[in-house]
Amino acid sequence: MEQSKLLFLFLHFYFCYIPLYPMVLTFGMTLYIYLYFSICIYYIPIWYIMSKEEDTFQEAFPQILRVQDPPAEKVKPLHPHLPQPPALMLMISPIRTGKSTIISNLLLNSHFYGQDYFDEVMCISPTIYNDKTSRFLKKAFDCYDGYDDKIITDLIHKQEGYADNLDERPEVAVILDDILGTIRREANVNHLASRFRHYGIRLLLMSSQNYRSVSPVIRSNATNMIIGSPFPNTKELGKIAEEIGDQFGGYDNFLKIYYMATPEKYDFLYLDLQSNPPLAYHNFEKVIAQGGQHREVETPDGAIATAGVGTMPEVPKKDMKKEAEKTKGKK
Repeated sequence: MEQSKLLFLFLHFYFCYIPLYPMVLTFGMTLYIYLYFSICIYYIPIWYIMSKEEDTFQEAFPQILRVQDPPAEKVKPLHPHLPQPPALMLMISPIRTGKSTIISNLLLNSHFYGQDYFDEVMCISPTIYNDKTSRFLKKAFDCYDGYDDKIITDLIHKQEGYADNLDERPEVAVILDDILGTIRREANVNHLASRFRHYGIRLLLMSSQNYRSVSPVIRSNATNMIIGSPFPNTKELGKIAEEIGDQFGGYDNFLKIYYMATPEKYDFLYLDLQSNPPLAYHNFEKVIAQGGQHREVETPDGAIATAGVGTMPEVPKKDMKKEAEKTKGKK
């Protein structure tokens, strides 16, 4: 490429300046004009094209481009604080802390997903037929009061039938409420946790009272978490802090975030783990902490503190004592 440029410059100099002396000769002038214009017409385009190729090559350095979303995925309006499908929501909350109320709002309240967001909703809960809070779920969706692998297998087979026509495949929500502690580790639902996206399952919501009763596959694939309150079993809460805490500055900092998110009964800590950095919310209402970087948040006493991996907002000591007293009293 450089040689072509040098050749062009040499020829240009040779035919432009050297022939100036014999130009008095008619034959010499005619030959000069012929050769000069021949060279210019031939070499100038070649030089221009080769220069462009060199510039293009230099500019086209390797760049990582975003992979386009599959065309079959539908985009529907949804509040940014809610789990963004496809999502695996893991809800860990003791008995009588409002789990059924949260699930009912997610699926029936138009300010959340509402009844029209998903094409199909399947609820599996041992209390679906005797829990008054869940009576509207029972009327609106397909409900089962017991888990069976066949329910999940039939759903997967049905969704696989749309493999050649993904545009027509239903978008499904699957709710498994308080059943994880009663099923075996080899159950289909445990394998579904790592592959639910492939079957058009846009929301897989699983709730349990005991964190470690949830299989490691489900825990590691959870994109969102809800931790309810009050949480009388501090050891169980500690198990969550041991596993999730590193994303929010460690064990102690995670507990501070939890108590800051749950000052009142039925409040809950909501974690968006698919966000980068992960976010911690008071209910679904406001961000109270961010993992991975520092930011200012408001503590329960109204003060402003710095949150992040390095430091977390200090919860007033009197609040921590109250929580300990409540726990001892309930034991």
